[in-house]
Amino acid sequence: MERHWLDAELLWSQSPRRLANADHLYGLSAECGLKALMAKEGMDLDGNQSHKKKYKKHIDATWGHFSDFRQGSLASYALSPRNPFTNWRVNHRYAGEAHFDAASVAQHKTGAQEVHNLVERAKDEGLLP
Repeated sequence: MERHWLDAELLWSQSPRRLANADHLYGLSAECGLKALMAKEGMDLDGNQSHKKKYKKHIDATWGHFSDFRQGSLASYALSPRNPFTNWRVNHRYAGEAHFDAASVAQHKTGAQEVHNLVERAKDEGLLP
């Protein structure tokens, strides 16, 4: 998660020429962060086929699934109810620069920052390495 976050921030600072890759990396950063937290609370992507099918999704869907894992040590970890990644798609990695605008990427940046903050909190509290 951290390397995607740092690279997205670097590319964002190169705006407007690097918006496409910044956007892609904000989404991947948020997805990796949420999945790390979800795995902490029992998400199984390896063995359980029903879990694998339901949760092997990208951030546009993962944001909404995070609440399924808000129990135990993550009970107080909440995301904004409005998913900032509803218009983010992993396939946009193939889209040209003209497909991206600063407002949309800023929305994804805000969502990724929210997840980044949760992951940093989990690290501070000893829940994640």
